[in-house]
Amino acid sequence: MDKRLLDQVQQALQAQQDTIKRQEQMLEDQERYMKQMLDKKDQDIAQLTASLNTLAETKTQELERLPTLFKQLQTSMTEQTNVFNGWMAHRKEHATTQATLISELLTLGDVQMQLVAQLKMYQSTIVPPDYLKSDTTQLESKLSTLAIAQSKIEQSQAKITESQTAIQVELKELSKLLNKPDQ
Repeated sequence: MDKRLLDQVQQALQAQQDTIKRQEQMLEDQERYMKQMLDKKDQDIAQLTASLNTLAETKTQELERLPTLFKQLQTSMTEQTNVFNGWMAHRKEHATTQATLISELLTLGDVQMQLVAQLKMYQSTIVPPDYLKSDTTQLESKLSTLAIAQSKIEQSQAKITESQTAIQVELKELSKLLNKPDQ
């Protein structure tokens, strides 16, 4: 019986030693795992620090470039504004010139019509000799052609006046848009 008891005690001791070895193995595995996790965390922290440093450097460079970019934008805007103001001045001068031209053409047309009327009146008061009748006929034909041309000029002048009015309306609208404050 003592031997059996002794065998049981030895088995129990052996089982306890096996359990202790397993627990030691588990502790070693856990230590290894913890060390790996700490190493990975250190690597992650190092990578994150490097990324943050790179980002900070990039942002610093962008901030350093910002005044230069702003100055370039300001210069470009000034140039564009000057070009636009020059264009507006040219358009205004063009519109004024067109209005003056139309006025002068209308005056010329009126004078030509008065001249034609006076020539017709003068011709009706004189009795032309026979040898001048053909010349008079030709002159009347030319006067008729001149009257037709005058009519075409007047039509063109009317179209120019309409175009000028449309341009002036467009300039007023453009001026309103330019003077409208940004919202």
